[in-house]
Amino acid sequence: MRFLVGVLMLLVSGSALATIDVMPFKDEAQEQQFRQLTEQLRCPKCQNNSIA
Repeated sequence: MRFLVGVLMLLVSGSALATIDVMPFKDEAQEQQFRQLTEQLRCPKCQNNSIA
């Protein structure tokens, strides 16, 4: 039983270390374009709310 709990704890702790890589923008214009796109894009499931 202890072994099973230990393995489970090991698996759960491994997923906590998984992070999403943040990709920086090349320049200010690219960041501005991203912000404009996220304001315009709409979620079809969330009653047409903005993605931003």
